[in-house]
Amino acid sequence: MSDKSENRKYPRSASLRRCGIVSPAYDAPFPARIINHSAYGVLLELDYPLPVEDVLIKIFQADEASGVIDYERPDFMVGMVRWCNQQMGGWSGMYQAGIELISVRPRKDII
Repeated sequence: MSDKSENRKYPRSASLRRCGIVSPAYDAPFPARIINHSAYGVLLELDYPLPVEDVLIKIFQADEASGVIDYERPDFMVGMVRWCNQQMGGWSGMYQAGIELISVRPRKDII
C-alpha cells in the first residue's frame, strides 16, 4: 500500500487552527478546524458535510490569540470542495473535506 503523501505536489503543514466556513449550502456560517494545509489546498474537519460541487466557499481563520472568528476580515481563503467524507475518531468533527484553494487575486507569477 503506497503512502498517499508521496503523490502530493506540495508539502503540507499541520495546523489544528480553528476557522469558520461560509458556504452557499448553509444559511449561516459554522465553525471548523484546519487539519493541514499546503499552498493550494486545505484539509478541514467539521461537524457538517459540505457538498462536492463547483461552488466557492469562504474560510475565515480564527485569531490565534483569542480564537475569535471575524467574518468581516478581508483576508479569508476561497476554495472549492473536492471531496467530503464522514470520519470517525477525528479531532473535533464528524466530517473531513478537501478544499482546493482558488486565487481571487491576480497571480504575480503569470502577469
